[in-house]
Amino acid sequence: MEFNWFDHLVAIILLIVLPFMSIRSEAVNVDTLDHLPPKKHFFYTNGLMLIICALLVLTSWNISDRSWIKLGIQWPYLDGNLLLLILLVAAIYLSDLIHYQFNKSYKANKIKELSNIIPMTWAEYQHYIFLAVAAGISEEIIFRGFLINYMLTLLTEASYASILSVVIPAIVFSLSHLYQGWWAVLKIMLIAALFGWIFLQTGSLLIIVIVHILIDLISGLTGVLSDREDTNCVE
Repeated sequence: MEFNWFDHLVAIILLIVLPFMSIRSEAVNVDTLDHLPPKKHFFYTNGLMLIICALLVLTSWNISDRSWIKLGIQWPYLDGNLLLLILLVAAIYLSDLIHYQFNKSYKANKIKELSNIIPMTWAEYQHYIFLAVAAGISEEIIFRGFLINYMLTLLTEASYASILSVVIPAIVFSLSHLYQGWWAVLKIMLIAALFGWIFLQTGSLLIIVIVHILIDLISGLTGVLSDREDTNCVE
């Protein structure tokens, strides 16, 4: 598979610019957060940016007359290994969710850190759904469908090309979530690597898009439910 100059530009942005920007923005000024516009603007703006990036990748893919199947636009090949990988993703996510729910101090600190960018009410959650769906679809097209294919082509002659093609995008993807803290980066890196392996095994983005959306939707409930618990305690 051959890639054009636009593909190389997208890859440079994903592999170099995005991690650099995320690392630089790790330390967020609380005073700045207090002056951010309503969260629904954040949800829609970020969702639209992801959709635009995914559309650029799809446009380049179409202009280059590449196979959509190669990008993962097909029904997945299902077998026992796929089920095992999905269960492993669920286990990693659920173990972190359980730790989050039962460690009250950790939960309180994390919600305080992220309260300006996660939904805290049902009204905000309704707007957040757009971002969750947009991220689930767009990020898988970009980081799994495009970037794994790009790395496989780039590393054709390298040893362990398949492993590197999964691990490198997983690292880049997890670093883009650095604002959530290093523990979240590690968790997301593991899940992203499993997503990448599922993509290689099935040749499809469908399963991981669905799982990704579900994870984001469930994660978005943490602030809403926490705020409701606090309200009940006050009452």
